[in-house]
Amino acid sequence: MTGRRTRLFLFPTAALLVGACAGSPTFSPDDAATAVAATVAAMSVPATAAGALPTAEEHALPTELPTAGAAELALAYTDGGNVAFLAGAGPASHLTADGGIEQVRLSDDGRKIAYTRRAVLDQPVELRTVNSDGSGDALLMGPADFDALYPLDGALHHDLSEFEFIPGTHLLLVNTRSIFEGPGLAKHDDLLRIDTDTLARTMLLAPGTGGDFTVSPDGRYLALVRHDAIEIRLADGSPSGSGVITYEPVITYSEYAYYAQPVWNPGSTMIGVAIPSSDPLAPATTGSTWQLPVGAPATLVGTISGAFFFPSFNAPLLSPDLSQVAYTRPTSAPNVSNLYRASADGSGETLAATYSQWTGWSPDSTHFVFSSGDALNLQLGDLAGGLAPLVSGTDLRWFSPEAFVYLSGSMGAWTLQRGGLGAPSTPLASPGGDFIDYAFAYR
Repeated sequence: MTGRRTRLFLFPTAALLVGACAGSPTFSPDDAATAVAATVAAMSVPATAAGALPTAEEHALPTELPTAGAAELALAYTDGGNVAFLAGAGPASHLTADGGIEQVRLSDDGRKIAYTRRAVLDQPVELRTVNSDGSGDALLMGPADFDALYPLDGALHHDLSEFEFIPGTHLLLVNTRSIFEGPGLAKHDDLLRIDTDTLARTMLLAPGTGGDFTVSPDGRYLALVRHDAIEIRLADGSPSGSGVITYEPVITYSEYAYYAQPVWNPGSTMIGVAIPSSDPLAPATTGSTWQLPVGAPATLVGTISGAFFFPSFNAPLLSPDLSQVAYTRPTSAPNVSNLYRASADGSGETLAATYSQWTGWSPDSTHFVFSSGDALNLQLGDLAGGLAPLVSGTDLRWFSPEAFVYLSGSMGAWTLQRGGLGAPSTPLASPGGDFIDYAFAYR
């Protein structure tokens, strides 16, 4: 199991945009073919025909996966702008020294760390990798590599959007975006794969045919999300024979497009998703819950009265077993909402608490976490209606049904803690920096 960061949405004040970003590039089929041909040339990936992507067989996943490492909790994290690594009781080791590190990802065998670095703040990104023993630091993609992917079409640069390891491998999935003068988040909805052992790069899906991705627990499938559709593909980008969930673009009142957050069930056989109605500031809002099995059509499970847009900034609202959903409704008090829990079809609704921020579900779907009052005041709820204080912290991520990692403290004075249900927290590391990113592996 690896710890993966959930999406955090920012809300700068700007003109209203619906389902697209101001100044976002648009790709016609001809543009996409041209871009793919240029990408293949830039990446030195052999094409089966002029301008064509490699076939699914040519970029299939390896049949032999890396063997697992030791059965312990391992952490990769940013510390003073560098990458640090801690396995078990430690001690921690620092793997880089040049600074500028923003994000880290850890393969689930604990051996490979992918990380992003910006040598100068607000300048183009480097995507790099290093082994957890400190060896093999290598550049995966630099600013010139990102800019060579597609024509800039008025953008200053192309840049990284998302990156995650495929479970059981050292293969890194990547998608990209454009950076323009001024605010905005212009995603390309593409998909690339990088082998962090060999440094080979492959374009899997051209702009407009990929999207944000959530990898299935077994690493075989991807849930791909665009601003108006969700589909399931094989991890190599090829079709899975599944249906598609389509939804009306959601108004964000800002410079980014809303992308729904699907959830895989533990068996990797189905995704579920809760999608808000199109205008989150309308007098009456709803959410629609859907299920999409691998190789089958999508099913609308229910439509529920409530707020689904704002609570879902940090974590999906649907539980991992796809049986439960969380949502809010405003109270008569200004800026105060109640948190509700119900079955995925809306039945059995229960008032959980007055809340501040949704944090997410436990892996076994029996508990949920939210903040009340202070954003760091994390509370634990269960399906029986129980509520109890949990910890004071933020960025909580479960690594088992009973245990989790989180950050305590405040900007510039953070501590990574290991917490558990009914157990005291244990400090793991005190990384330096205003903003800390971390990833874990637990096997």
